Amino acid sequence: MEVSWTLTVSFILYTVAIVTVGLYSAKYASRSTADYLLARKGLGAWVTALSASASSESGWVTLGLVGTAFTEGLAAIWVAPGCLLGYIFNWWVMSRPVNRYSKTHEIYTIPDFLASIYNDKALTIRWISVVVIFFMMTTYVSAQFNAAGKAFEAVFHVKYAVGVLIGAAIVLVYTITGGFRAVAWTDFIQGLLMWLALVFLPILVISHAGGISEVFSKLAVEDPNLVRITGSRVGFLALGLVIGWLGIGLGYPGQPHVIIRFMASKDEASIKRGRFVAMVWGVFVFTGAVFLGLGCRAVFGTLGDAEQALPIISIQLLPGVIAGLMLAAVLAAICSTADSQLLVASSSISHDLYARLTGKDLDSRHVITIDRLAVGVLGLLAMLLALTKNRVIFSFVLYAWAGLGAAFGPPLILGLLWKKATSTGAIAGAIVGFVTVIIWKNIPVLSNTLYELVPGFFLSLVVVWGVSLMGRVPHRKDA
Repeated sequence: MEVSWTLTVSFILYTVAIVTVGLYSAKYASRSTADYLLARKGLGAWVTALSASASSESGWVTLGLVGTAFTEGLAAIWVAPGCLLGYIFNWWVMSRPVNRYSKTHEIYTIPDFLASIYNDKALTIRWISVVVIFFMMTTYVSAQFNAAGKAFEAVFHVKYAVGVLIGAAIVLVYTITGGFRAVAWTDFIQGLLMWLALVFLPILVISHAGGISEVFSKLAVEDPNLVRITGSRVGFLALGLVIGWLGIGLGYPGQPHVIIRFMASKDEASIKRGRFVAMVWGVFVFTGAVFLGLGCRAVFGTLGDAEQALPIISIQLLPGVIAGLMLAAVLAAICSTADSQLLVASSSISHDLYARLTGKDLDSRHVITIDRLAVGVLGLLAMLLALTKNRVIFSFVLYAWAGLGAAFGPPLILGLLWKKATSTGAIAGAIVGFVTVIIWKNIPVLSNTLYELVPGFFLSLVVVWGVSLMGRVPHRKDA
C-alpha cells in the first residue's frame, strides 16, 4: 500500500514538535544535577500522572498488547486488571511515602533511595542496583527500539533495521539534550496521544467490523478459543495464565522509571490529584488495547506479524493526517518509555557508579556531561541489541519488567513500610528476585506455565522479610 504524503507530513510534524520540546528543555537541564535528573522535584499532578503512566505503558501496549489480544483473543483481558491493581498499589500505597522521603533526603535515583534507607551497606546496594538496572534497562529500551522498527516497517515499508535507527535517533536527541524535564514534558504529551488512540481507534475498528456482537461472532467461528476467558488453556495452565497476567501488577513498585515520578512530584497534593488521572487513563488504555486487538482479528483474520495490527488498520481505515497521528501515538508510546529508561540507566552509571563509588566531588556541569554520554552509550547498546533480532515485543518487555520488579519491588516496599527491614535482607531479596526471574525465564516448562515475575517477586519478598527477622538490629534510616 502506497504511503500518503499527508500521513508522512503529520508524522514528521509530530516528531519535530517532540524534539523541539526536548531542545527547549535543555536550557533548564544544564543548570544542575537536580534539574537534569528530577526536574527540581517540581512536577504537577497532570504531568506526574501522565508521564508515570506513559513511561510504564510503552510499545508493549500499543503494539504488544494489541498483538497479544489479536493472537490470544479475549484471554488477554486479564492483563488489564493486573496492571490496574499495580496502579492502585503504586498510587495509593507507595507514592506518598516515596515523595515524602525524597523531599527530606538528597536523592536523585533508585540506587540513591535504597542506599539511603539501608545506609549501613549503601555501597553494596548501589553496586547491585546498578547491575540490575544496566542489564534490564538495556533490554527494556531495546524492546522499545524493536517496536519502532516494526511500526516503521508496517507504515512506511522501510526495512526493520532502518525503523530501529530512526526510532533510536528521535529518542536520543531529546533525551540527551533535555534530561528529565524533557522526558516528563514529552511523556505528558505522548500520554494524551496514546489515550486518544486507544479510545477512539477501537471504537472505529469494532464499528467497521459490524459491532461488538459481530466481532465476537466472527472470532467464535474462526476459533472458539478466541472468545474464551482463558483461551485454549484449561486446568493448571488456565490458572497459570490468569495468575501470571494478573501478576504483571506486581512489577509496578519496582520500576525505577515509574518510581522517580513520585520522587519528582511537587508535593503530596499533586500525587492525590494525579492518582485519579492515572487510573482513568489506565482503564481506557488497557481495555482499549485489548478490544482493538479483538477488532483487528475480526477484520483481518490473519496477519504476518500481529504486533503490527494498529499501524496497519490505521492506514486502511483513516485519512492520511489521522493515520499519521496514530503512528505518532505508537511512537509516543515507544518514546515515553525509552527516554525514561535511558535516563534512569544512565544516571545509575554516572551518579551512582562514577560519582558516588569513586568518591569524586564533581560540579553539576561535569556530572550532566557524563549523564549525556551515558545516555548515548546505553542507547547505542540497546539499538544494537534490537538490530540483532526482530523479537516479540510483549514477552521481551515482560522479561525486563519482571527482573526490575522482583529485584527492587520488595526491598522498596518493605523499606518504606516496615521498620524492621534490614540491609542484609534487602540485598538478599534483590539478588534472589533477580536470579529467580532469569532462571525461571530460561526453563521452558516453568516459563510456559507461570510468568516469571510472580515467583521472583514473592521469593524476594519472603527473603527480605525472613533475613531481616534473623538480624538483631535493623541498620537503616526510618522512611
